[in-house]
Amino acid sequence: MIDFEVLTELAAGEGVERIDVGIVVRDTSGRILMIRRAPHSVRQTLWEYPGGGLEEDETVPAVAARALAEQTGLTGLPLEYAQHLDFTDQHGCLVRQFVLTGIVPDGTPITLSHDHDDHRWTTADSLPPTGDGRRTVIESLGRHPGIPDRRPVGAHFTPAAGPTTHGSLLVTDPRGRVLALRSTAEPTMWNLPGGDVDSGRTPFATALFEAEKQTGLDLAVGDPEVIARRRLVAVVHEQAGTRYPVPACGYVFDGGVLTPDQQARIRLDPAEHTEFRFETAHDWRSFMEPDDYHRLRQVLRAHRSGVPLHLQRPAPEGDDFEGVLVFVTDSAGRLLMHLREDRPGMPWPGCWTPIGGWREGNESARESAVREVREEAGIEITDLRPLPDPHHSLGLPLTRVLHAVRTDPETDPRLGDEGLAVRMVPLDEVPQLKVPPYLRHYLPLLAATADPTSRRTV
Repeated sequence: MIDFEVLTELAAGEGVERIDVGIVVRDTSGRILMIRRAPHSVRQTLWEYPGGGLEEDETVPAVAARALAEQTGLTGLPLEYAQHLDFTDQHGCLVRQFVLTGIVPDGTPITLSHDHDDHRWTTADSLPPTGDGRRTVIESLGRHPGIPDRRPVGAHFTPAAGPTTHGSLLVTDPRGRVLALRSTAEPTMWNLPGGDVDSGRTPFATALFEAEKQTGLDLAVGDPEVIARRRLVAVVHEQAGTRYPVPACGYVFDGGVLTPDQQARIRLDPAEHTEFRFETAHDWRSFMEPDDYHRLRQVLRAHRSGVPLHLQRPAPEGDDFEGVLVFVTDSAGRLLMHLREDRPGMPWPGCWTPIGGWREGNESARESAVREVREEAGIEITDLRPLPDPHHSLGLPLTRVLHAVRTDPETDPRLGDEGLAVRMVPLDEVPQLKVPPYLRHYLPLLAATADPTSRRTV
């Protein structure tokens, strides 16, 4: 069963001050039950779905059963978890509402409470006046009424006693761009081809079967050598959260490279996906939710390493980065800068940037920084310190930012196999170059290290 106690604890950790429960009741025709607040009640004449607040020592299912019985007269209705809604109430408190849903036969009688004076069975596109949050929830649940057996995402986990398991394939095109499919039911969600493991199938067999069902391609025929190896890329363990309310374990396998001919033969199942794309690791950030993008970056790190990685979500403390940015200064007040190639699909094309790059394997941030500076500039650095936040709003998600002062004999940097040029640039000349916006934040911090007599670092 879903552990709402765990979900409540997670909410508290995110600053939620009160837990609420909402129940979206639908009849077999797909209409939603809405009830209207009486004129003497709080939020008078507002239409809403049934619900109530979590009281001390009360469980989420108990709140749902109590609210349904008091407000509609419905009892014994099987309910499934659907999603959650966060909002700020009239007192300024952050509230998280767990939304459950259930189905009753057409014509089921409704007995209203003293605080409600009318009820209506309505469709998602003809709701009476209600709050924006409730409207969003209802529209999300009813977005695709024509899909057979459409169930809310949480419903798939309701009967689960333990972690769910799924298998997926990491598929790329000849340029190394990653294939993902856009969910019909959840349009903001882009997934690798694959699905939940059913009884009798292995994670790999599931990934291959679901990929063919979702894309129309038999990958075992298209790239038989890759598929025959059954190369495991990563095992991703996810703790329960509000989006997926039970733990989940995902197995990601190498799905090979799709030729242009295979790409042209992709045929999506509209009941599951509306669109497919091939994008670079950088460009997927513009399409995916932050949490999904982080997962993709973790999987791509495992793929680059050539060794299966065990990945945890949320990541352990200190392990929540997938790239590094390294500011290397010297005693003359210069900053090591790297001219990037002007190619689409890469971060800051054509810009001068500090040294940076993806994390490899299970490297620490310092190990990644030392390796990147050595590879891209031929310089050895040892004494590294983190630079203070904030920086994420300036285009550096999942990136650890570090600083080092060169103490080696200051020979000219040597360009590695990436980029167009590398050189030491005086700090006051950096703004004259084409540089990313985050430099505006970090240059004043670096200026504190420019005094050769102080040898200070930030």
